[in-house]
Amino acid sequence: MASPTSLKLINKVRVLDPASKLLDELYTRADNPDTPSDVRTTVGKALELTETREEYSRKMTYPDTPGARMICEKTYATPWKQLYQDGKIGTQYSALWLSGTGEGQMLQFLIRMQKAKRVLEIGMFTGYVAMSMAEALPEDGAVVTCEYEPYLVETARKWFDETPFGKRIDIRQGPALDSLDQLAAEGQTFDVVYLDADKPTYTAYFKKLLDLNLLAEGGTLMVDNSLYYGFPYTQPGSTVDLFNKAVMEDGRVEQILLPLFDGVSLIRRKGE
Repeated sequence: MASPTSLKLINKVRVLDPASKLLDELYTRADNPDTPSDVRTTVGKALELTETREEYSRKMTYPDTPGARMICEKTYATPWKQLYQDGKIGTQYSALWLSGTGEGQMLQFLIRMQKAKRVLEIGMFTGYVAMSMAEALPEDGAVVTCEYEPYLVETARKWFDETPFGKRIDIRQGPALDSLDQLAAEGQTFDVVYLDADKPTYTAYFKKLLDLNLLAEGGTLMVDNSLYYGFPYTQPGSTVDLFNKAVMEDGRVEQILLPLFDGVSLIRRKGE
């Protein structure tokens, strides 16, 4: 049986996928007494198969590492709505902002395949991905993660310090574009970069990573939400569609866009 957190992640995928949303609507409309019973049954089976596929994929993927699992559980237990109402956070976050099981493992795979030692995250939230990456790095590895919201920085730092891997994580608070400028001024470069931040700034982040040589030659940039709610392919010219096209038109990189979760792009900087 799926765990409560796993079911929430499956529901997250359904919410993000416009095709699944249409099936949900059709399933509800099939309650009409004039609708043949086999129609509702077939639509229900299609929705069930979607959920079963997601659950099976998660079962056939190695589980979260201990620190990442701890942060996932704590994130789902956090009263985000109350924190927003109390003025402790400036945005009404929810646990669904987590990148989620699967993407953490993909990043760990990338780190190990590339023998990466230095990795960067743009858009930390509660630190699930930062911790996933830290747990995959060698002893002399380091994670730099960028986050604007002070409450998230304070909370993540506390959670990081509960694990032996927290010391590998350097949090940069403030606007991420400013943090990238600072990292470049320090002469830092990264083997793997993960981008999951404000979508209107995706193209600016991408260009800065390359223009300032923050992404090393042969390094990989992994981007979340590259099929953002289906907008890139249902609304040409939308923000993320323009980002995807900007990447495709940049001769310094090569891109693969995977239809996983809400879209995951793997972008490799040429040179090695």
